[in-house]
Amino acid sequence: MIRPLGVAHVNLNVTDLERSLRFYTELLGFRVAFQYEGAVAWLNVGQYRDDVQGMGRGFHDLALYQVPHGLPADYRKRAGLNHLALRLRSPADVDAAAETLRAAGVKLLKGPLTHKEDNDRYLYLEDPDGNVIELVSSTLPDWPAAYLRAPMLDAD
Repeated sequence: MIRPLGVAHVNLNVTDLERSLRFYTELLGFRVAFQYEGAVAWLNVGQYRDDVQGMGRGFHDLALYQVPHGLPADYRKRAGLNHLALRLRSPADVDAAAETLRAAGVKLLKGPLTHKEDNDRYLYLEDPDGNVIELVSSTLPDWPAAYLRAPMLDAD
C-alpha cells in the first residue's frame, strides 16, 4: 500500500496568469516562489520559508498554469477538482475575509456559515477563472491538538 505523508500541492489552470497572480498574492496572501513569465507560477502560503524560492527551489503549495480555455459552463457537474480549501486561523478570520472579498468585488458563492459535519466556519468564493475556493477555520476549542496525528516523517 502507498502511504502518502500529506498533500504536497495543488495546481490550477488559469486563463490570465498575471490577473490570477494578483488575486492569489494580493487578496489571499500567497507568495511567488518561482515563475516562468506568462506560463506558470509556483506559490506558497506558509509551509515554506520566505527565503526558499528560485530555480531548483520552486517548492509550492499552489501552482497556476496559464491555459487558453476557461472552464465549461457545466464544470461543477463534471469529474475533476471540486474546490480548493485554505485553512484560516480563526472563525473570525473567515468572517473578516468575507468582508474583504466583498469589498474587492470577488464573487462569494456561499457563507460565511458553519458546516454541521465538522464544525468548520466556511466561505466559498470563485477566483477570476471560476475555480472554487473555500476559506475555512475550525470552531472547535481544542483544534488542532485533539484531532491531528503526529507528523509521519519517521513512519515506515
